[in-house]
Amino acid sequence: MTFARRAVLAAIALPGGAHAAGEPVLEVAGAVASPAPHRLARSAVEALGQKNLVTITTWTRGPQHFAGVPLERLLGAVGARGRVLRAVALNDYAVTMPLREALDAEPFVATRQDGNPMPVRSRGPFWIVFPWSCRPDLDTARVRQWSVWQLARIEAG
Repeated sequence: MTFARRAVLAAIALPGGAHAAGEPVLEVAGAVASPAPHRLARSAVEALGQKNLVTITTWTRGPQHFAGVPLERLLGAVGARGRVLRAVALNDYAVTMPLREALDAEPFVATRQDGNPMPVRSRGPFWIVFPWSCRPDLDTARVRQWSVWQLARIEAG
C-alpha cells in the first residue's frame, strides 16, 4: 500500500470522518476503492504531498502561486479508475473530461494560493488548475472548462 493511500485511509478513519469541524471537504466518488465515497478534508489532500505550481490563469492577473496536489496523485490515493472524470463545483457547475486526456494535461488540485488556504470567494477551497505557463498548448477553451474552481466533488467512472 502506498504512502498516499495510507494517508487517505488514516484520514477517513478519524472519528467524525475525514475532516475537522469547519475544514473544507472534497468528495471523491464513483469508481473508487472502498470505503466510497471518500470525503477528504483539505488537510488530508495536502497530506498526499504538497507541490507548488506557478502559472498564469485566464481569470487572474499575473503569475499565481498555488500549492496543492497533482490530480493523478489524488486519484491514485483513493483507487480511482475508469475512463472519465466528472468535476462538480459548489454551484453545481459540472464538466466531464476523458481521464487519460485530462491527466496528460497535468492537472493540479490547488488548496492554497500565495501560501494561504483559498476561501470560496477566491475560487476555493479547491481549484483544478493546469500548468498553462509552461504548457501553452493547454490554453484552449476545452481545458479552461476543465479548470473547475470551488471544486466540491470528483466522480470517477
